[in-house]
Amino acid sequence: MKYKNLKTAFLIEIFVGFGTIIMIAALGPKGLAALSIIGLRPIFLEREELKDPKSYYQMFYKILSNSLAIIFIMMLSLIIINLFIPVYKTKLPSVEILFMIILPFFLLTHGVIGFITASNKD
Repeated sequence: MKYKNLKTAFLIEIFVGFGTIIMIAALGPKGLAALSIIGLRPIFLEREELKDPKSYYQMFYKILSNSLAIIFIMMLSLIIINLFIPVYKTKLPSVEILFMIILPFFLLTHGVIGFITASNKD
């Protein structure tokens, strides 16, 4: 089963990811509760049977691998900045906040890459 309108599903991921980042900035760790909004997505979006499962899974593998690569680069750069560039270390938020933002940033990145891929597939 897949969502009938993949673009809308990825747009919801973008808005929830971005909203969660804003909520974490405003409320701290309590802002992670905004991620629960993604659980409402199945209520609002229709589902349909897969016509070609192989191409569908290949597309999602591509989206997931690209999103994880971006997150890996982000984490690596944050670690390098924290360890080797002390001038920027004082300007960045604490490590706990930075690593808390990784999950919503992944959701945002996954949504953007998925939306672009779904738009190109049409």
